[in-house]
Amino acid sequence: MVEITVDNAPLKNIPVLIPIGEEVIKKLRLKVNALMTDGIRKKLIVLTFAAGMFLGLAFTSASFTAWRRSDYKNNIIYFASSQAKMIASNVKCSLSFDDNKDANSILDSLRTQNYIAFASVYDCRGRLFAYYYRDDVKRQGFIPPPPSKAKFKKRDGYLVVSEPVIVDHNLVGTVCLWAQP
Repeated sequence: MVEITVDNAPLKNIPVLIPIGEEVIKKLRLKVNALMTDGIRKKLIVLTFAAGMFLGLAFTSASFTAWRRSDYKNNIIYFASSQAKMIASNVKCSLSFDDNKDANSILDSLRTQNYIAFASVYDCRGRLFAYYYRDDVKRQGFIPPPPSKAKFKKRDGYLVVSEPVIVDHNLVGTVCLWAQP
């Protein structure tokens, strides 16, 4: 234990974990004495600087968090939109030849995409043609509504992505993906 004094009055006992020389103790005494004897102006400058550093760090952290959250949502929209376009391209023949077994096997490929909770293919009259449920969603009894005209829509905590299936300039169906951001 080393006793440090300020103006010949002991501050308190400070445990020292590593051996330090008398020179280090003298420097430490000078710094503590300087802090104790400095005027209010210098203390306010140090306090203002510390508060500014804290606020700057807090603002930077909040900005970075908001940017990452926005970037994550944009990535989900991009990936879900890409998946919907690929599924729409792959189910053209299934819809044209009324083969919902093939459409279901195409939708089954979405099992590798954990963020897709539900996917469906509707025919040109808006009737459910094929569908896929993620296993945990199936147990909840989720029943999807008919497809909407909007390409992107937020509904019940899901991002709903709709993609038209077009063959020879004719609408033959719609693919809907329900992504969980």
